[in-house]
Amino acid sequence: MEIPQIRPGRVSPAEPSLRVVAFFYNSAQGNFAIQLLTTLGIPSDQLGVTPPERIETGQGMVLSIACTNEKMAGQVEALCRQQGADVHRQRRVGEMN
Repeated sequence: MEIPQIRPGRVSPAEPSLRVVAFFYNSAQGNFAIQLLTTLGIPSDQLGVTPPERIETGQGMVLSIACTNEKMAGQVEALCRQQGADVHRQRRVGEMN
């Protein structure tokens, strides 16, 4: 799998330290999850997307979603799981749970 592409732009120093990484086996479910995440209040610039053509198998989608707190991360995880994703939490390097 390739490294996700980074979009240019300003990064604020208060970047959320908690990310939820979700792998969708079906990219249509991933696209629908993106729509639902924006209704939860996740800004679209806080969503990292790896599309199917950049995945080794050519199928699925990976979303990396920045969350501001544990409550938001729980909501994001639940939403992604409802859409069939495998979900993992990722903290910034050097941070403890």
